[in-house]
Amino acid sequence: MMKCVTVIHIGFQDIAGRGIDANWIRTDQAASRDEEARGRAPYRGMVPFPLADPVADDFYAETVNTATAGHWDLIKIMTCGNYMPVAYGADYEFSTNPQKWDGVFHSHPITSAEDAGKLGVLDATNDTLAAEVAVDGRIVDTYKGEQPVLATLFDPLSWVQELSTPMNPDWTLELMRSDPKALTHALEALQETNDHFLDALIDKGIDGIFMTTKFSRSTLITPEEHREFVVPYLEHMAKKLKGRTWFSMLHVHGDEGLYMDDLIDLDYQAFNWECCGTAPNLTSVADMRRKTDKVLITGFDQNHDFYGTPEQIKRRLATRLEDTLAQNDGGALIFGPGCTLPLDVDRSLFSLIYEVVHEAGLR
Repeated sequence: MMKCVTVIHIGFQDIAGRGIDANWIRTDQAASRDEEARGRAPYRGMVPFPLADPVADDFYAETVNTATAGHWDLIKIMTCGNYMPVAYGADYEFSTNPQKWDGVFHSHPITSAEDAGKLGVLDATNDTLAAEVAVDGRIVDTYKGEQPVLATLFDPLSWVQELSTPMNPDWTLELMRSDPKALTHALEALQETNDHFLDALIDKGIDGIFMTTKFSRSTLITPEEHREFVVPYLEHMAKKLKGRTWFSMLHVHGDEGLYMDDLIDLDYQAFNWECCGTAPNLTSVADMRRKTDKVLITGFDQNHDFYGTPEQIKRRLATRLEDTLAQNDGGALIFGPGCTLPLDVDRSLFSLIYEVVHEAGLR
């Protein structure tokens, strides 16, 4: 079991029919059709639980306790990126450091082009995938009819990186350019594995997924490579979700040079990315709002905004919220980070997100 959790506050207006309606999380009062939810600004944060990862019961308890303490309206279960390598046979040692979510790999399923070219397909009865499905099902059962629950998957190219050199794209990029046939075989196998995993999650009643892509940026691959090795697989997953879940989001990992124009029309209901920070060529909230009326999930910088005194952090978040709302121009928004919140700060500081939204009169 390897999990971390994202929690999202939203206002519910139109979920009974399982059809996504952007109005259910709009921040402008005119868009809300529910008196109680009117004027609310949703927010979110990604909180890893590294010490709970190995044991399903511990992870389940952390998820439920955190959701209860935070009064979460939506629970997003975010796998920590290592469950698929383990499912494929990686020798993996879990982290014992509460400030470090990823553990240590002693072996990897893909170490050569030959490995990639022979990669097989797993079904959901695989021990590791079955354990993931089981704990997700427990969480769904706990909140069914009250809060929606989302699971996390990676696109196949991101899985190739995780199965070979986690946290480092260089080997995957080399394979892409030296043996695209072997890479394509691995992508197709991993897509089929994703399909089996998703089917099992949907059977458990999952409300949607948080789909992660790590290579949708010009700092890593060319536009042509993106359209060959990333976009078709994200499109495939969106089509597989259609009519079977009601709210899924695409997490475009990274900060600069994001290929948003290639992704914006894919059938995901929300987009999550890093809109602020120190990197050049960031995609702003205003940029995205001009492109789409879909739900935008972003607003503050997880890498820098939670360091300092509580007063400094709160002022920083308040400024971020004000700026995000101004750029968003009344569109559907979840105020949150572009990726995982830091583990080396006091977790209680994350409650400042709620305080800022509440004190702004939006919660």
